[in-house]
Amino acid sequence: MFLIVFGYCVIGYSQKTQKDSINVYFMQINHMISNREDHKEEFLDVDALLVKKDGSEGIEKTIFLFKLYFAHVFNSTEVANDYNNQALQLSLDIGYKKGELSAKYNRAYLLFIGGHFNESMDLVQAVEKIVDYESYPEISANVQTLKSDIYTERGAYDLALETGLKLLDEGEKSKNEYVLMRGWSSLSHYYLRNENYSKALSHCLKGLHYIIKLRKIIYIYPKIDEIARMSAKLNDTKTAMEAYAFYLEIEKKIPPPGSYFQSIVYMNMADIYMANEEIERAQEYLSQSLNLIYENMYRFRIPRALTLQAELLLKKKDTVGAISNYEESISAAEEINAFDVVKSNSAILANLYDRTNQPSKAYEYQALHTSIQDSLFTREKEQKITILETRRKIKEITQGKKILELENEVHKRRHNTITIVLIFLLLISILSMYSYLMVRKKNKVLYNRTMESAEVRLKVGEHEIPGANDVTVVKNTMELKSNLSLDEDVKDIILSKLEKFEKDKLFLDANCSLRNLAGQLKTNPKYLSQVINQEKKSNFNHYINGLRINYLLSRLLKEKDFRENKLSYIAASVGYNNLNTFNSAFKKRQGILPSYFIRRLIQELKETRSSNG
Repeated sequence: MFLIVFGYCVIGYSQKTQKDSINVYFMQINHMISNREDHKEEFLDVDALLVKKDGSEGIEKTIFLFKLYFAHVFNSTEVANDYNNQALQLSLDIGYKKGELSAKYNRAYLLFIGGHFNESMDLVQAVEKIVDYESYPEISANVQTLKSDIYTERGAYDLALETGLKLLDEGEKSKNEYVLMRGWSSLSHYYLRNENYSKALSHCLKGLHYIIKLRKIIYIYPKIDEIARMSAKLNDTKTAMEAYAFYLEIEKKIPPPGSYFQSIVYMNMADIYMANEEIERAQEYLSQSLNLIYENMYRFRIPRALTLQAELLLKKKDTVGAISNYEESISAAEEINAFDVVKSNSAILANLYDRTNQPSKAYEYQALHTSIQDSLFTREKEQKITILETRRKIKEITQGKKILELENEVHKRRHNTITIVLIFLLLISILSMYSYLMVRKKNKVLYNRTMESAEVRLKVGEHEIPGANDVTVVKNTMELKSNLSLDEDVKDIILSKLEKFEKDKLFLDANCSLRNLAGQLKTNPKYLSQVINQEKKSNFNHYINGLRINYLLSRLLKEKDFRENKLSYIAASVGYNNLNTFNSAFKKRQGILPSYFIRRLIQELKETRSSNG
């Protein structure tokens, strides 16, 4: 039985399914709204807040100014910014440090919802340097949540996950319900962007539990929208539409969420209607969303809204209009460094231009897509440089082709035009072939080196720990810890347990972390880290990656069925839930991507069998 506790009533419910949980939470929200007259400030009643603000001074006045900021933040960033500036100035005047830090965080958040990710990150990192978690847990939690959200929007998923998990861990250790609420929220956002909708929904509901308990009304609307959106992605359209019906129902009882959230709600509703082939209804909601987005310049909403508009136009057989919207979405995405949109939409445009017999444009977008697809950069500046350089080279080549096509049309019977075309094509071919051969030669050397290493490990055993092969892995860490002494008996015990850990292949657990492993081995994380540094000549992450990749190489050589599986399955089998992390770990250790190694391995084994057969 699940107990709903509001401090004024207790109701029992049996939760058998996730849908039951959703219904229970919606009942709790209704119950809370029915008692809103007793909690006007928490429901951000503007008139009540203005009266309170005018009748207060000092710290109390800053609190009401901040509440007025929250009352307007998702409807008018201009008004919200004005109240926040008043709160900041008052906090500076009276020496109220918490108010000063809160106001600076609020500025960073306003920049975020405006799509100014770089400026927002700069400001939030400046606040982070002076925020003491012990003194300001809520501000610290807000800062970490915003950092995680920015990382997620940028596509830096590893950093987003790491930040969210650290925040959640802090909340669990301190049992601070606000911190827990923010931790679950940041992880829900991360999993939503990574299209792990089941996990995203689970984390969303855990966060909603604390939102209701703490009466954080400002977050109620977005959470209902998330429930609807993720249910739709999980093919539960019925629950999604019920959630949006509930959304519209409570909108009649309490102030609406504001244009910021309303724009995404309309967009998501359009997506659902489009999936149900209700095209006109979808267009109606999407048009409302686009109006709100452009009126308020919510920059990071623009690329995905234009993408949805393009998909709708394709449904209407308007290919020209769809192409135009896809191109606009890429331009908008590049402005905010949303490279996931650039990657997906460039592939779509390459296909559309190919279908409409425009080969030069198809080539342009295919090259753009390939440049991002093949890029392993993790820093957005390097990715942006890659895109800009690719665009510049493509532009030069396509302009050259157009000139040649015009000359060929005018002088098609003249010998010199044919010669120029042939020379140009020959040069391009030579350059392309040379680049291809150089890359192929390098990959072949790395592949052979990896094969030799894998065959040796297969003979001597799978558990050889990475050491000399990993240059600059732990040099600084080793130097820092070389002066620390550790009891020999303790060290031997830990080494013995590590040997069993390796033998039992527990490193294949995706949740294997220094803290979790220390808990399993019943030792201190610092001791465990020190033993790994000193005895395994590696830091913890490289130690685990080394075990996993050594095991993987042996298994790829031995098991035909295993190496012919999808790469995502292979990655998960050796402890990586994130394909990017797996690719990065393998390439850092072996110098080539796992997909290339597996493809070459399968090809060589087939050739060997054919020659022997």
